[in-house]
Amino acid sequence: MPLRRRILALIALVLALCLIAGGALSYWNGLRKVDIEMSSAIDVASSAVSDALSTIASGGDARSQVLRLLSSFDGDRHIKVRLVSPDGKSVQGSHLLQPVDPPPHWLYWLLSGKPRERTFDLPADLGQMGTITIAADSHNEVSEVWEDLKLKFAIVGSFCAIVFGLIYASLGRALRPLEQLSSALDRVGEGDYTAHVSEDGPDDLKRIYRAFNRMAEQLQDSEQRNQRLNEQLSTVQEEERSEIARDLHDEIGPFLFAADVDAQAIPSLVSRQASEEVVDRSKAIRQSVQHMQVHLRGVLSRLRPAHLIDQGLAIAVEQLVAFWKARRPQIDFQMDIEDERFSTAIEEVAFRILQEGTSNAVRHGQPHTIGLTTRRTGEVLRIVVSDDGSGITAKTTRGFGLAGMRERVASLDGRLSISDQENGQGVMLIVEIPLPATNGSGNKHEPITTSAA
Repeated sequence: MPLRRRILALIALVLALCLIAGGALSYWNGLRKVDIEMSSAIDVASSAVSDALSTIASGGDARSQVLRLLSSFDGDRHIKVRLVSPDGKSVQGSHLLQPVDPPPHWLYWLLSGKPRERTFDLPADLGQMGTITIAADSHNEVSEVWEDLKLKFAIVGSFCAIVFGLIYASLGRALRPLEQLSSALDRVGEGDYTAHVSEDGPDDLKRIYRAFNRMAEQLQDSEQRNQRLNEQLSTVQEEERSEIARDLHDEIGPFLFAADVDAQAIPSLVSRQASEEVVDRSKAIRQSVQHMQVHLRGVLSRLRPAHLIDQGLAIAVEQLVAFWKARRPQIDFQMDIEDERFSTAIEEVAFRILQEGTSNAVRHGQPHTIGLTTRRTGEVLRIVVSDDGSGITAKTTRGFGLAGMRERVASLDGRLSISDQENGQGVMLIVEIPLPATNGSGNKHEPITTSAA
């Protein structure tokens, strides 16, 4: 059930309970009123009849005096007087005033109460006429209560209707922003992160609206960032494929061609019995295959360095430097790698940081020197990749490689920072990863410091 309908149902229930409570109170008040009125009426009528009977003189007009006493009660609202013969039959009686708005039978049954009746004996000389009986009749009094109830319920019902209508309109106005918020949430759930709500209304709701708008903006920024990353990922993948294809073409292709030429020449040399030349050609083929094997190992180490990391971070970094040195011999690689084993997750992240930082420096910075450092300082592993080139600057933070490094570092609760070198030439990439109390092996060795010029 919607919130607006639920609140209205609750208010309607409260109003209904109020009406029921008011009806119960009105019933108790009406019952008390009828009882008091009937008691008073029969007491007054009893006094009047007693006084009248005490003044009736015996004689010829005594019967007429009794009949006048009965007729004196004609039109009374609450009392009926009857003359009852000695055999118990009603001889004559007064006529009760009929109510203008007769009450329902159920209401009369609820309010009439117990019967009230009194009997008076006539003087001794009139005993043959019988007795006078007075009885209280509450029809007129219940009719008054009925009219009062109708008026009260009309007023209360109108008041409740007006209040309910005002609450309905007020709720509609007050909850309209929430309906807009619900609609905006549906749009966000469907992927439309441009949905926003107006920040109007009470302070409590304003805070909710502001929080929702911030969430929608962050989701929109994340969506746009993911799109850019996907585009950059596709670009990087294409660059990687192109570079691998170029490496295979430039490095493997010529040696395959040379091996094929040497292999085709061997049958001819064998037929001429030029054994020395056959041996030379075989050695040349073997040298070509060895060169291709070395090159393929370098490519595979770039694609899948896990087996290198198993041998230690220092060895993996040496292989990484060897790969780039074979392609960029003019760059001086300076390594200062801690020869200490850490957990597999930390070593893999460290290697990926060094790999990506080196790749960015080589591709974009055109450096003369690249420094690779890993040092344990207390319970922190500090990784530094520095260069003296002019590629990625400290203000460049949206690249796919940098985003990937940030995600890897964040997964280990580490910190990553990029800054320009103090002299303005080159970039320094610094990563700090917190270490557990004890590392995997517990062994610590001297760091490996090498220079590959």
